Amino acid sequence: MIFDGHCDIFTDVLRRRLCAETQVLARHHLPKLRAGGICGGCFVLWVDPPFTDDPAARMAQLLSAVAAEMAECNEAALVTSATEIESVAATERFPILLGIEGLSAIGEDVDAIDRLHAFGARHAMLTWNEANALATGAKADPSRGLTELGRRALARLENLHMLVDVSHLNDHSFWDVLAAVHGPIVASHSNARALAEHPRDLTDDQLRAIAETGGLVGLNANKNLVSPDPAQQTVDQFVRHAVHIAELVGVRHLAFGFDFNEYLADDATTSYNDGGNPNVPGLEDASRTPVYVEALRRAGFSDDELAQISWQNWLRVIGEVVG
Repeated sequence: MIFDGHCDIFTDVLRRRLCAETQVLARHHLPKLRAGGICGGCFVLWVDPPFTDDPAARMAQLLSAVAAEMAECNEAALVTSATEIESVAATERFPILLGIEGLSAIGEDVDAIDRLHAFGARHAMLTWNEANALATGAKADPSRGLTELGRRALARLENLHMLVDVSHLNDHSFWDVLAAVHGPIVASHSNARALAEHPRDLTDDQLRAIAETGGLVGLNANKNLVSPDPAQQTVDQFVRHAVHIAELVGVRHLAFGFDFNEYLADDATTSYNDGGNPNVPGLEDASRTPVYVEALRRAGFSDDELAQISWQNWLRVIGEVVG
């Protein structure tokens, strides 16, 4: 069993539903996920380019699409706790923990976080790659960090027992968040900067800091986060990220956040991808996940360690934070 800690599938659900498609999960995504052994995941609401000029309007569209899709889909269910993840998975349906990939849509209205929580969200990032009213993303001003409004938003997330995700923050905002949080945090889809010099990856000090909170890091299959060198954008290099993080902070703080997004439109991905399939060759989509699991096994990870990485670590952290 695998829990994928980062999926952008609801972006595709919205795109297809705007073209009058229905049952997008069942028709296009659940078969691939199940073929890859993925039995649950955190599906995020992301304000994708080129819709970043009016993030509130895009978020409203996403919320409407999710509500309509989930009303039709008998094969999956939105869940709001670790217990629900396990109980839904036991019925062979697909549990979806709803997340927010960047809070730009709330503007300066921190109370909007309560409304997202009421809808079902149990996870959030303060930013995507941009700077917003709350904090600063990985591709924005490196000298700017968490704002005072961002501190209020962070406190609201913690009060609501929502997972705080630091994957897209710049270094300044990352350390500001670490100084303010009181419980486990996650970097749902980031790798090790020691092996790939990329602002979305994490330094060894950052990896240690996340582990010290009791949190985890989800391994990301995006080829540019695996290596800046196309010749090193391989499954084996991706395995080296897992080995590095496990040796540095322990398997307890390692998980999956594959970020498979081969289905996204080019206008949504050109800001961070150079064209073509953004995933590591050999891991072209979710159905190929067993290739990576077997590569980890060959690298020396035991069955018990793979169970922790695949499912148990996410369930532990979700249980501790969300309930």
